[in-house]
Amino acid sequence: MKVKLGLLLLFSFLVLAGCDDDDDPRVSAKIKWKALGLDGKTVNQMQLHDNDLYVATNSGLFKYTVGVSADFETIGFNAKNVQAIEVIDEGHLIVSVYDKSGKEAPALYISDDDGDTWEPTPQFGENVPEPVFDFAIRPDNPDVWYASGLGVIAKSVDAGETWEAIYGTWASITTGISVVTVNPAGAKEIWAGGQGSIENGFLLRSDNEADWDAWDDLVDNPTTVKEITFGEKGPDHVFVGFEGALLETEDGGDTWNTLIESDEGKFFFGICASASDPDRFYTGGWLKTSDPQPLKLYITSDGGETFKEVTHESEPYGGIWEMVIRSNGESDSDVLYLGLDKGGVYEVTIPTKSLAN
Repeated sequence: MKVKLGLLLLFSFLVLAGCDDDDDPRVSAKIKWKALGLDGKTVNQMQLHDNDLYVATNSGLFKYTVGVSADFETIGFNAKNVQAIEVIDEGHLIVSVYDKSGKEAPALYISDDDGDTWEPTPQFGENVPEPVFDFAIRPDNPDVWYASGLGVIAKSVDAGETWEAIYGTWASITTGISVVTVNPAGAKEIWAGGQGSIENGFLLRSDNEADWDAWDDLVDNPTTVKEITFGEKGPDHVFVGFEGALLETEDGGDTWNTLIESDEGKFFFGICASASDPDRFYTGGWLKTSDPQPLKLYITSDGGETFKEVTHESEPYGGIWEMVIRSNGESDSDVLYLGLDKGGVYEVTIPTKSLAN
């Protein structure tokens, strides 16, 4: 009996020791996946404000109240491509509507009543309107708004009535500046990035709205910047998601570390840092294809030295276009909201303490 028990324990040890973290079934079992809805739609952007999740899609704008809503509520622009959304403050929203077919001009709309009514704003652009791909609000002054266009970053101090270019030029022939954001630890520090006219990716930084640091060789071209997220290791900790790679700096861009290099050319749209541990963060992305692709999360608890790859097998359209997080450092779990390409929105609950074991 003792011999059989010893052999059984030895076998169990060898099986567990042979499990790579990427395929460890113990990790997957602890993570809870919940499809919230909007299946078939492509999520362009999401904003989480308190318990309200706002979702801009290729076919309208939606709202979901966490813990209350049974389904998403349409709050405007049915069947239109809502490219970007920003929550300025409680019930105060701005959106960018962009008809990629060119049949309708790009336009901005503002709501002061949480989407019950919408008012158009003057055009974003100089001589002709151009699309806004992203918004950002100064955390120290909500009256200062930023928006990114084709080749321009512009600033408004009058609630979107006028826009002043602070980087680039209007009506540029480029793919677009897909991301603009403000460092919450340095309220005047702006980061942005996108792709130029020859599929050349670039990253930008400024702390005075006039002088800009630029990086155009961090990742081999063709590439583009799709996400910029601030980490938990200090004011200079920044993650950048490119086409083909995930990068990190802990010194404001003086040096860079490649955390993931994707041979498949994955676009890293989603990066979320956990408040529970400065070494824990989550990432995911999308492969450039209209075909089905797996829904994969990459989880690290050691600052990106290693990643656990977790796949949700039952979702055929798993390309991640957006990711936001509920994380306060006091809960036993982080909650991610994933916006997918044709797969709708997922809520993913990740028990932080048990995964670290």
